[in-house]
Amino acid sequence: MGDIKNSYFIDNIKFILIFLVVFGHLIERYIDTNSTLMGVYMFIYIFHMPLFIFVSGFLSKNINKSKTVYLKSLLVPYIVLNIIWYTLAYFYTGETTLPVLYPGWTLWFLLSLFFWRVSLKYLIKIKYILPISFFLGLTVGLVSNGSILSFSRTIVFLPFFLLGYYCDMDRLKKIDDKVNVWIAIFGVALFVALALFLADKSVIDYKFLYGSYSYSELGLNIWQGILYRVLLYLSSIALSILVCAITPTRKTFYTSIGKSTMYIYAFHIYLVLIVFYLIPKWDSHILTNWIILISPLFITYILSLKIFAKVYESLFKGIFKLIK
Repeated sequence: MGDIKNSYFIDNIKFILIFLVVFGHLIERYIDTNSTLMGVYMFIYIFHMPLFIFVSGFLSKNINKSKTVYLKSLLVPYIVLNIIWYTLAYFYTGETTLPVLYPGWTLWFLLSLFFWRVSLKYLIKIKYILPISFFLGLTVGLVSNGSILSFSRTIVFLPFFLLGYYCDMDRLKKIDDKVNVWIAIFGVALFVALALFLADKSVIDYKFLYGSYSYSELGLNIWQGILYRVLLYLSSIALSILVCAITPTRKTFYTSIGKSTMYIYAFHIYLVLIVFYLIPKWDSHILTNWIILISPLFITYILSLKIFAKVYESLFKGIFKLIK
């Protein structure tokens, strides 16, 4: 597969995942009115953030980086973008929220990634940290109000970050070599069918997949919550392996977009809101349905253009000068 930094595989998987992030957020408004959309949404949420976080851990091998790097690349963008988000939310709803304590919609990932990368150097010194992280992920479901500072998600998804850190390119190559592509496609199809079934029968609240709610907040007792989370951990790992197995390892027409995931992640919610405003309902017309389904591709491509990298960098340029 080649060097980590130059791997086409990494950029390809990052594109697939950021597209699914945009797609998932865009259909979120409409899932309550269509069980098929709900099933697709649940399928995406079984694996896309666990795998995204795995990749982030995979790319975090340099544990000796200065904390200032993470301050500039993650914490400052989180604070600034969160303030922008809640300022816009105030003008729309009239409600005020402490913008630092509560991540706005999608921005939890920046804060959690900051915590993971800053603490990684110390976490890996703990014996058996990987099984311990899974245990913590199961027990954090007992804690309410886990959305403060993205506490619950940081704990729930920590195992995937650690798995990524401990993984190397040789192990990823083994997945590509050992898992037959057609078997992987069949496996993915089975997970799609499972998600559609779960959605149709309302087996579990889709919010369970977020990792931000306690078991009790979702109407589950302790043992139900732990069982479901164990099954979700196993499903996330299995589906992630299958998706990796069918991801191209060569350069493709979308490989370069995988290098722009941060800008797409930061700005896509505003374009998604425009779609929500223009098309408030699913099934108003077949044309609007197609616009909803296709628009994530346009949003992902548009935000990958160099101009948005410049906009992103200019947002924080002044602040970065103050941080040495």
